[in-house]
Amino acid sequence: MKLDRRLLLASVAVASVPMAGLAQDKPYEGVTLRVLGTQQTWETELEKRAETFTEMTGAEVQFDLYSLTQGIQKVTVELGSQSPAYDLVFVEASEVVRFAPAGLLEPLDPYIEADGEANLDDFLPATIEANTIDGQLYALPHFAATQMLYWRPDIFEEAGLDGPPETFAEMMEQCVTIEAAVDITCTAMRGKPSTSENIWYWTQMLKGFGGSYVADWPDDLTPTVNSAEAVEAAQFYADLMNEHGIQGSVSASYDEVVIAMQQGNVAMAIEGAPLAGRILDPELSKVAGKLGFAVPPGGPAGTFAPFTSQAYAVNAASQNKDAAAAFLIWATGEDNMLDVATNSSFVAVTRNSVWDDPAFIEAHGYDFGAGSFTQAYRDTLAVADPFYRLPIAEFRPAADRVGLALQEIITGQSSAEQALETANRDMERMFRRARLNR
Repeated sequence: MKLDRRLLLASVAVASVPMAGLAQDKPYEGVTLRVLGTQQTWETELEKRAETFTEMTGAEVQFDLYSLTQGIQKVTVELGSQSPAYDLVFVEASEVVRFAPAGLLEPLDPYIEADGEANLDDFLPATIEANTIDGQLYALPHFAATQMLYWRPDIFEEAGLDGPPETFAEMMEQCVTIEAAVDITCTAMRGKPSTSENIWYWTQMLKGFGGSYVADWPDDLTPTVNSAEAVEAAQFYADLMNEHGIQGSVSASYDEVVIAMQQGNVAMAIEGAPLAGRILDPELSKVAGKLGFAVPPGGPAGTFAPFTSQAYAVNAASQNKDAAAAFLIWATGEDNMLDVATNSSFVAVTRNSVWDDPAFIEAHGYDFGAGSFTQAYRDTLAVADPFYRLPIAEFRPAADRVGLALQEIITGQSSAEQALETANRDMERMFRRARLNR
């Protein structure tokens, strides 16, 4: 990577580095970049490697990392107040549409054009599209998120089952069979109410049963989470969790699901494909070498695997935009992404060149006789729904509200019909305030 030359070009493009600095080997000497992110593998590995960027450019990089939910909340506060405290911020694709139109994120196109070697064509197309608003790119994706089905071939064989379920109905039937034959809980699921937790899991059921959040995206945004299909999906989710889920599922986040899987406490689970490295960590896992991988089940309306991208963006209020953009381009570059992916548990790469690299395949193929993990991951991305999360600013608060309704159903505080009817009315109010459909 010809980083020094690229950084100088970026400096010229944004005209925020003194001309005297253009002759220096380290154009960002004296700059300190602050990164607001999450405690996930990409960030922790990037933090370890930030010194390389410092050595090449002179810019120091400081990370403040939080849990996923806390990080998203803090980013919202920092950007909403137009604070310059952080130069780079974590964003999920569904958040870009909230922040970019409000002028809170810096467009990256000038920096990428000046860089000349960012190679956007190498990224999975959906991850770039998800971070582009009105033709402008606002974030560079490092993480292609979906969920897949993890299953225990040994448990299935003991229960007399030939293979994993292809439909949710089959999943329920297999749970009954497994728990009758083997002393094990069938599954673990996210139950914590949040767009990034129970909604991330349940939406594939909503769509699989034929439901949707709105009447006809993008033409008719009338909320429809009170439909018969949505009620059926919610009741199925509650029944699966209450009858066949681990203890404490109602408030479980992905961390609790991963631990249950690591400890061999469940026969199968639909969980994040990017979490495979943690689930199979040989120092922590009792199921390393024992798992199979498959596309997650679908419903009568089809299979709708989750999809989003996670990325970093430059805060529009940053006083170090050129250095921040340079760091972002370096961080998501082919060389760095391959280094992180082959030397850690990080697998959710967004570059095709990394997916195809023999070193990555060797590190994360995870073929234990029941299919290759990397192939199952790519097969799942192929059926993932690009509008799994509606690309509107109001989606997160609306989905968070539905997440609370799901928890009420699971705990028996309300029937599925009642909880979703109330949530639907609240969504209608949110959308009216935002003047959607007007």
